[in-house]
Amino acid sequence: MFCGFGGPGIAAGTGFGFSPWMYMMMGIRMLIFIGLIILGVRFLKNYTMNSNSALKILDEKFAKGEISEEEYINRRTVIVQKR
Repeated sequence: MFCGFGGPGIAAGTGFGFSPWMYMMMGIRMLIFIGLIILGVRFLKNYTMNSNSALKILDEKFAKGEISEEEYINRRTVIVQKR
């Protein structure tokens, strides 16, 4: 025994009781964590793109003269508040 570390790991030559399964489980947890981060970033990106596209459409309608200035301001206020 070496400072409290011991057991079958030392006899098998794997170090201070660390097994290959421990490294595999850490790797799996890291992959899950990275996957969740990627999904979160994609969700956030899609959400902001949809909000921006609504403002672009509203800006285009106002520029073409399809809606009045008052209606433009009201709709823009609603879109911005929903963010």
